[in-house]
Amino acid sequence: MVSSVSGLSQDGLPETLTLNLLRLRSVQARMQKIIVIATSILVLRQILISEETLSTPSDIENIISRSLRKLSEILDSDENAGVKDIIDMVGTVMENDSSVDMQKLQSMKDMMARMLVKSLQAGDVIFIKVSRAIYISARAVVLGGTGTVAREVAESMLRQVGAAVLVDEIVEAASTLVVVAKVSVDVHGPWYTHLTENTLTR
Repeated sequence: MVSSVSGLSQDGLPETLTLNLLRLRSVQARMQKIIVIATSILVLRQILISEETLSTPSDIENIISRSLRKLSEILDSDENAGVKDIIDMVGTVMENDSSVDMQKLQSMKDMMARMLVKSLQAGDVIFIKVSRAIYISARAVVLGGTGTVAREVAESMLRQVGAAVLVDEIVEAASTLVVVAKVSVDVHGPWYTHLTENTLTR
């Protein structure tokens, strides 16, 4: 449910989860933020590599690292931030980097804007790939806990879309889902048990 593109509503939840609507909305917002960040960074990396505007891999990673931090800040401070805000931020980061070819900057921004608009569409191949990696990584933490093994599984899935650095955010979001599950069991556990017993005895 929290991986759905459309916003969660009271009507769309099972009755046993209605008490956790606000928590689930919070997790959904986090997951969507992670998808936007991961997709933006993936597109940025592709452009930096294809344009060959930076001389070394470390220059690319430096741009990506700073863009990631700024992007997270923008999405945290403005829930209505759009593609233009993301592109402007990336442009500012690159303008402040002496290794970037300024003559190529505007064309790279234009290209990233086009690719990002396309890649953030629910049916796009990149969106599907990124969303799936994030869903599986979150699922690994929900089912396996926050220990080393589950974290490594989550990180390996994120690495496939160049988003391994977001593993902490995934763990935090998934941990909230674990709390939701525990609350649901505490409140509705006896009802589930009674329902199961009745079903088995029929």
